[in-house]
Amino acid sequence: MNENPLGISTSWNASGVDDGAAIVAQVTGLGFSGLEVEYRLSEAAVQGIEAAVHAGEIKVLSVHNYSPLLTGEKASSRGGDKRNLASLDGKEAAEAAALARRSVDLAVRLGARALVVHAGETDMDRAYFGELADAVKNHGVASGEATRLRDEVVSLRDERKAPFLDAALESLKALAAYTVPRGISIGIENRYYYHQIPLPTEIAWLIEEVDSPGVGYWHDVGHAHVMEVLGFLSHRESLEALRDKLIGIHLHDSVFIRDHRPPGTGEIDFPAILDKVSPDAIKIVELAPSTPEEGIRESMACLRALGLLECR
Repeated sequence: MNENPLGISTSWNASGVDDGAAIVAQVTGLGFSGLEVEYRLSEAAVQGIEAAVHAGEIKVLSVHNYSPLLTGEKASSRGGDKRNLASLDGKEAAEAAALARRSVDLAVRLGARALVVHAGETDMDRAYFGELADAVKNHGVASGEATRLRDEVVSLRDERKAPFLDAALESLKALAAYTVPRGISIGIENRYYYHQIPLPTEIAWLIEEVDSPGVGYWHDVGHAHVMEVLGFLSHRESLEALRDKLIGIHLHDSVFIRDHRPPGTGEIDFPAILDKVSPDAIKIVELAPSTPEEGIRESMACLRALGLLECR
């Protein structure tokens, strides 16, 4: 089996499904031989995937924190954020750390290379997001209204970010001490909302301060696209600044702020982005659970044209 195949996240087909063998059969039937196990998976589903890994049917490339679901827990769109690693509440930070270590243990079981981590968020309300998106859509990204709203968000985040960044750093140091000796790398993911942690410059700082060879950057193209269309950050510049620290990448398309669409169905310039990505980086297609299988099949031509998917 290819040691670094294109993978697809179980974000697409695992919600509410306990049959890991069926999850694997569906993705391999589409032509994928790699998998990212993410936070909607139950332990029962994980066991089926683990059996498929041992049988050589699939290769798990990465695990997305926090996984698997706890007993009795329902799949949630906030699964990767259900505990804040940057929390100023000691109890929540401890719970986040314990769940992250559990995800590392899963990554070891499945033979994954990396753990994808959301490093946390500030205590800002996210109500600004819809207001800013409406201003950009109706008046333009450089309009006075959009500029005013964006400047307010940037200023407020700058005022509040310091203690949360410090808390994220301490959590990541502890997580790295547990993770890296077990042969798993940590990919710190860029985020969808501006108030979340970390921004690209903060990722560079966190990586430097954690100071571990197994801690690097995980680039989500959809999140970076949203940051760009709302006028916060340049997608290409964000990736360029961290390309030497890149561990993996989430691939999905976006139309304005609606991401997690099949590649080739939106606005993202994939050739320009992939030109900055090492062949050794883990590459995972990450799609919304509502994506129809036919939509993924139609995206296969795009993935093959990009050299990401082998012809069958």
